[in-house]
Amino acid sequence: MSASSDLLVTAYGAVTGAGDECEFRAAWLDGASAVRPFEGNHEGLPPGYGAAVPWKHKELRGLPGGRGMRPGTMTASTFLAVGGVGRALANAGLEDPSSDSPEVADRRGVYLGAYTNFPALKKHLKLVHIMGSEAAAEAGEYQIDDARIMDGMKGFTGFDFLKLMNNMPTAHGAIQAHGRGPANTFLGYSSVGLQTISRACDGLRLGLADQFVAGACGPGTMEGLALVHGAHGLLAAEGLEPSSAARPLDRDASGLVPGDGGAALVIETAANVAQRGVRPIARVAACRDLFVAPTAPRGPLPDSSGIQRLLQQTLSLAGWKPQEVDYLSATGLGVATLDRLEAEAYGAVFGDHLGSLYLAVHTGVIGFTEAAHGPIGAVGALQAMQDGKLPPQVNMDELWPGLDGLQRVREASSGDVRKALIVSLAPEGTLSALALERS
Repeated sequence: MSASSDLLVTAYGAVTGAGDECEFRAAWLDGASAVRPFEGNHEGLPPGYGAAVPWKHKELRGLPGGRGMRPGTMTASTFLAVGGVGRALANAGLEDPSSDSPEVADRRGVYLGAYTNFPALKKHLKLVHIMGSEAAAEAGEYQIDDARIMDGMKGFTGFDFLKLMNNMPTAHGAIQAHGRGPANTFLGYSSVGLQTISRACDGLRLGLADQFVAGACGPGTMEGLALVHGAHGLLAAEGLEPSSAARPLDRDASGLVPGDGGAALVIETAANVAQRGVRPIARVAACRDLFVAPTAPRGPLPDSSGIQRLLQQTLSLAGWKPQEVDYLSATGLGVATLDRLEAEAYGAVFGDHLGSLYLAVHTGVIGFTEAAHGPIGAVGALQAMQDGKLPPQVNMDELWPGLDGLQRVREASSGDVRKALIVSLAPEGTLSALALERS
């Protein structure tokens, strides 16, 4: 999608393992990692460390539109989504969205992306155990007796089922933002976060709304995802020093390090920005999504050609040449099969420009935050446009081929960021990119 010049980003917000978007920025500029040993409810989960969000329920209720929220009825996905939306609303000056007139609320949309709306597993594992056959399991078989379901349901309440509905992140976010326009939760692999922003831009371009709150949530440290990633061999090795375990685009990486995150952007038409009297941060120059069939259901991609095509098409839609890009926000999953191809694609598209292009990867600071990873990358790009600072490339030492000659940033430095490209890649073949130009 090629965005017209009247699609403007006016605010952003995030919740991460390092704290809110301001604390995240401070940690990144310091080159500090928020990855730490798992404690409390996360103990015993692989790999034994990650960047779990430190936010509490009282902080959620203090956000715009958050006073009436009941965090106890939320899954981790919904909690992080509401945190990111609330921070974006606060930074947009929408301190009391519920006071907006119906005419304003009807033109405010809310789109949020999520990998899944996994529950906490304790009750559900108990249900499986009650309905299952222990003897059959010991023999390596899988059996479920539906006749036992009523015995297993005794520990559940109505809220347990309501909060598991996949539309809950956006349902809560739309109530919080008093958004009575288009609202949807987009489910998909980790790149769905940027895809959601692309869909919001489509909605604005088509006249469905004047303002969108768009982003994603990614509770990477939750039990379900940790166990799924562990079962597929994607997680970093156990027993590593947590602060140096998340190694984006680094050949010494042993796998992804889970992190929690929620982030949202406020995107508006130029007419709405003028009516509100606010100053935009950036213009959405282009959005692009692609699917490349992987070699297996969970990847890897066959080669780097699809990533190269994503980059080239996004640049073409934005009307940019590769050498015009100042800031490239990479995915840096930490999994060799994807990082190797990502590095190769950047080398093929940007070539010698890598020597002056700033490559930003926040994975080393907060781990991999699933669907929120791309939107958090967009937050980092917008922050660089505002403060003129380039954070250090944390835990990036032995780079994959393709990044030869890359500009290395060991400590925070000054930089003039005018054009930023944010990239979100998933091993399963969904690829997304967002081009932002400073206003």
